[in-house]
Amino acid sequence: MAKKMMACKAAPEIEIAIEEGETVLLRFDIQCISNIQELEGGLKGLMTMKFAEMAATLLFCAAKDNNQEFTMEKAKKMIAFMSIDDVKEIINEFSASIGVKEGDDEATKKMIAQLLGA
Repeated sequence: MAKKMMACKAAPEIEIAIEEGETVLLRFDIQCISNIQELEGGLKGLMTMKFAEMAATLLFCAAKDNNQEFTMEKAKKMIAFMSIDDVKEIINEFSASIGVKEGDDEATKKMIAQLLGA
């Protein structure tokens, strides 16, 4: 039986400075997907959310395992004060982590359909 060699890439990460000396690490990995799936509605529910709610949910799910005290309420407050460009960057990093290139709406829809098992 032939061996197959695979080079693994590290999961994308973003570190957000929120207060003097305090940061939140976002990791867009399989655990982030699992955290989303645990929420009511899962990935399908995420795609029906309004922009700010979706961004807060992604922020929470990507930060949850690295920051045990991090809450959805804190994620919502952070999103409320972020620039639109920063919020879009969070969404783009999540999209890239599931194989979607920035601005490729059709690929986004296909990838999400695959993740949903549609």
